[in-house]
Order: sequence, then structure tokens, then C-alpha cells
Amino acid sequence: MTHSKLTLQITENLINYYAKVSLDNNPIHLNKQAALAQGLPNKVAHGMLSTALAAKLITPYLQKGYFINSFETKILQPVFVNDTIEVTIQTIKNSQTTYSFRLTGLNSSNEKILSSKIKLKPL
Repeated sequence: MTHSKLTLQITENLINYYAKVSLDNNPIHLNKQAALAQGLPNKVAHGMLSTALAAKLITPYLQKGYFINSFETKILQPVFVNDTIEVTIQTIKNSQTTYSFRLTGLNSSNEKILSSKIKLKPL
């Protein structure tokens, strides 16, 4: 079974760039006062930003000619500006026709922030 990990710092610039490309300009992502007014301790990163960053771990397979057949994600905890997240990938199936992986993301407090299952197939 393959095990790899990726550690990422969630910066304000990263959140701002993601807001631009996703067109998700919800104030809790971009304005600390708006986040505080909603009971959050800081600006919150977009849930799909964490998912997209976690998917970087499958890039080597995509470069070898596989495509994403399915991608299921549960976002379990918010991620805030300046958080560091660690994502691990574990192979759960490896055959000639399918690769299946589990991605698990943890925040700086070792809380699980996301759980994903990705299935790849050859082109």
C-alpha cells in the first residue's frame, strides 16, 4: 500500500485566489469581521480549496494516463487562514483497471478536516 503525505500552509493569498477562481466571495472567506460575526475565530478557507489541494497527491497517476472516475469528499472541520494542514494518501485498491485511494486531512490540532475516496481508471 502506498502512503504519502503533503503539508500545506493555508494563507490569506491562497484563500483570496481561490475566491477569485471559484467566484465564491462569501464574506466569511474574505473578511475577518464577517467571520467573527458568524462565531468563527478567523476567516475560513473554502472547503473545496482543501479538497483541491489534497488532490495534488494523485497528480503522478494522472500524469501516467489515469483519469478520475469518482471523487467523494466529506468536509469535517473548517480550515482557517494560517492553519497548516497535513494530507495523507493511502492506496486501498490497486489493479490493472482501477486505483482507489483514501485521502485524510488533519489540521494543526490533529483534528480530521476531510476524508476523501478517489477512484482512478486508465484512459
